[in-house]
Order: sequence, then structure tokens, then C-alpha cells
Amino acid sequence: MPSAFAGEESVPQTGGSFYSDVRDEAIALNALIDADPGNNQIGIMAKHVSDKLKSRYWLSTQERAFAFLSLGKLARSANKSDVTADIKVNGKTVAKVEGGQWTGNQAALKGTNIDIETKGNGRLYYFWVAEGISNTGAYKEEDNYLRVRKRFYDRNGKLLTGNTFKQNDLIIVNITLERSYSTDIENVVITDLLPAGFEIENPRTKEIPGMDWLKDAADVRSLAVRDDRIHFFVDADRTKKNFYYAVRAVSPGIYKMGPVSADAMYNGEYHSYNGAGVIKVVQ
Repeated sequence: MPSAFAGEESVPQTGGSFYSDVRDEAIALNALIDADPGNNQIGIMAKHVSDKLKSRYWLSTQERAFAFLSLGKLARSANKSDVTADIKVNGKTVAKVEGGQWTGNQAALKGTNIDIETKGNGRLYYFWVAEGISNTGAYKEEDNYLRVRKRFYDRNGKLLTGNTFKQNDLIIVNITLERSYSTDIENVVITDLLPAGFEIENPRTKEIPGMDWLKDAADVRSLAVRDDRIHFFVDADRTKKNFYYAVRAVSPGIYKMGPVSADAMYNGEYHSYNGAGVIKVVQ
């Protein structure tokens, strides 16, 4: 067995086996705990993996899975714990942890000040995840390894520069995707959120008469259409890709328009968000 986990560091991949430096060391740590639980490399490798988990905001599915598998196995083998805990919100106990079991009111954790008080021997591990849409509608517009943009055309191919549309107009939505990275980025999902005044007329513009001007439409792996959004499942390579779909302006009014987004499905570090705003539909 080598004296240390060393060698060429993997560059994270978004397809194939999804290998990366985090995933590779976590797999090695997981195997080493079973094969030689007293090996002095275990502590060093565990620190490597845990430090990378702390320092990297975006992790792929495999990085998370193998890292938590190896660190979880280490925690289970190293700690025979009798620790208990009180979870307090604004000084009031709302939940308890005893014998590894949680009891309490999860809804009460919406308080601003949360404290965990432990007793006994051993360590207590916990994590906290919060996600959702900002109640102000604000979002961070950024390009991280990917660049996605949205434009509107009329049915004859004329670029529409404003955000005011006439009721019953057919509008062609053009979404472009580029990578700003040296290698291909696989398994990317593009999501376009529709304003309430639009309805999807046809996600396949080639089927609409008079669309001969659309000559650069890229192929997609898969397409998913919902009432308020459309998803394109694609890969980002060295070429700029164009995707099109048709919407109809149906209801007069002023509406908020969500951003178009592109995310690598197995590594959220690769993403782009752009183009939220307000549209107006007039009679």
C-alpha cells in the first residue's frame, strides 16, 4: 500500500464517470476504512475531503455521495456516542435529540436565533439547508463557466428590442448557450420561466409555417414543457448553440419575467442566470 494518497489531481468532469479530485479521494478513503481501519492515512485523507467540502460551494452529486459515505463511515466507526441535545429557538427548546433520534416541531425552526446545546460523550453532526425564491424577486445575475441569454423575435425573424407586446402576437423566443471553459460541459438543463401574460404556442418552431429563417436551431437531448416554463436538456461544447420556441401574448397587463437559467445537473458550480425583468402586453 502506498505511504500516502498522491498522484495527478483529477479535473472535475460533468459527464462520463463524473470523476474529480474530491470524488476520487473520498472513494479511496471509503475503501481504506474497510481494508485497514487503523491506517494512519485515514485521518489525513478525511481532513482533505472535509476541507474541500467546506471550501467549495458547488459540489457534484458523486462528490457529495462518496464524501458523505466515507466521512459517515468514519464517524460511525470512531464514535460510540451517548450525546443528547436540546435545539432552542430564541432561548426556547423546540426539539430534542436522544439516542440518535430527532423529536420536535420542525416548523418552529423558522426563528432567527437557533442554538444547539449538547450533553454526554461523543459528537453530534447536523446540517442545515435552506432554498427557495427570494420574496423580493431579487436574484444574482452571473455566468459561471456557462453563458445563457434570451432574445425575442417576431414570426418573420425581426429582433424585438422592447418588452412591450401586442395581445395575440406570436413571439419566437431565442435562447443561446455558450461555455466559457476549456472542456465540454455535459448534462446541462436550460430553464426559461414564462411571464404570466405568455403561453407556450409550440416548443418545436420547425413545425410552424414561415419559419424558414430559423436555420441555426440546435438539437436537444430532451425537452420538457410545463405551464409556466420550458426545459431544454443539452450539452455545452465549443460551438454557440441556439434554441427556439414560440409563445403567444394572451393577456393584457404588466408581468414579471423570471430569468433564463443554465445549470449542469450534476455540478451546480457550472451555471448562468440572466434576463429577468418586466414585460407588458397591450391590446
